[in-house]
Amino acid sequence: MRLKKMTLRKTAVLALPVAALTLLALLVWPVDAERARWDGYLDRLARLSRQTVPPAAPLDLHPYPGNAALRRSPPDLRAGLLDYLDLRHCNLMALISDRNSGLGRVRAASLRLAYELTFIHRGRRCLAEGALRDAETVALLERTLAIKEDSLKDVFWNATWASDELRGFFNQSPGAADEIDTGLHALDGLIGAGRALAARPPPATLPALETHLAALAASRAGGRLLRDLARARVALGRANALLDGLDGERLCPRGRASPRARRLRTLLDGYYRTEIQAHLAALDRQRRRLEDTLAGLVRVTGDDPALAAWRAHYLGPAGQAAGLARALRRHTERWQDLMGACGLMPGAAKTGTDTY
Repeated sequence: MRLKKMTLRKTAVLALPVAALTLLALLVWPVDAERARWDGYLDRLARLSRQTVPPAAPLDLHPYPGNAALRRSPPDLRAGLLDYLDLRHCNLMALISDRNSGLGRVRAASLRLAYELTFIHRGRRCLAEGALRDAETVALLERTLAIKEDSLKDVFWNATWASDELRGFFNQSPGAADEIDTGLHALDGLIGAGRALAARPPPATLPALETHLAALAASRAGGRLLRDLARARVALGRANALLDGLDGERLCPRGRASPRARRLRTLLDGYYRTEIQAHLAALDRQRRRLEDTLAGLVRVTGDDPALAAWRAHYLGPAGQAAGLARALRRHTERWQDLMGACGLMPGAAKTGTDTY
């Protein structure tokens, strides 16, 4: 009965965010603040450089791996009828019946994990109390418990990496912005649950696991962050093309700053610094935190080729974040070249401490 209530509660928890997001999409499509920020910078830069903004390249987004790629199949253990009846002394009959019901066969992976932990806890207690008299049944239960304990890692994997909650958190569809801190805290909670699961014997339950999964289900901040990384890389590439179209000698003949060069310096000190540089700094901090958190969860659960390839696409040495870092270095160097040719290097006329 308790597991049935958990199943219904979880279904409701997962359904509410989806319904809320759908209703929001029907009422009003949210303003894309990220796109507006980059459009504002590129439009200003194009106007001052007397060029046309280059067309945008595709964002090159890779979706989170699907169930077919990630889901693992724990062993399916079935006891004979007589053994099943003997387990009435271990308070396992109702648990097994619920697991074998139609609802039990399709329950979420995290509730399957709760079932496995409850079974192990009751079975170990039953053996410790000597409730079973038949030696064959004792041996069967011992083997079953050993197999279930060995398979907990796969069940936990399905409840985390292969879950609908984590897949929803990394949904990259455009939409309303969510704060990522709650999602990162929830991922930390999954790491803590995985560490607790490694204890021998494992705990009967994993505190707050469903709460952390519900927080992930209610957010798409992880996917938005990955999308923002890809968009920033593309936008900086377009900005670099505009800066490459400027010639320092023509912009500032004989090294003397022209009015247009001074307006470019104003753009650098103003919009770029307050809107673009501040955003990129925040984006990098969030990216580092996400990368560290995902690496921590991998250390607990182990890895998978499909998952590793997905992470590498965004966070690896040749991924989106690395491409953004290269584009930003190029952007900084190009600004330095142009402002240097005009005698307007950031910091030269001020405190010497400007960074960008």
